[in-house]
Amino acid sequence: MKKLIVPMLVIVAAATSAFSTDASAKRGSSLVPGYIPNNPQGTDCTQKNDCSTVNNGPVCRVGQVDEGAQLFIMDANDECILTGYKP
Repeated sequence: MKKLIVPMLVIVAAATSAFSTDASAKRGSSLVPGYIPNNPQGTDCTQKNDCSTVNNGPVCRVGQVDEGAQLFIMDANDECILTGYKP
């Protein structure tokens, strides 16, 4: 019985570690720079805070406060026109 407990504990510890590492990697990869567009086309932008690409509801804002200006993220054409979300 004792010979079975140690290998089982090692397996459980390894599985737990693998799941937590995968979850933290997914969280970190969704952060991108957030920009304030300086023109309506979004071709001239100023970087402010990090935003998330994951739609979790609230939009990304300067200082992450409700009164802050809305931030956008870059699209494939380097235009800051995509909605960023609060991380």
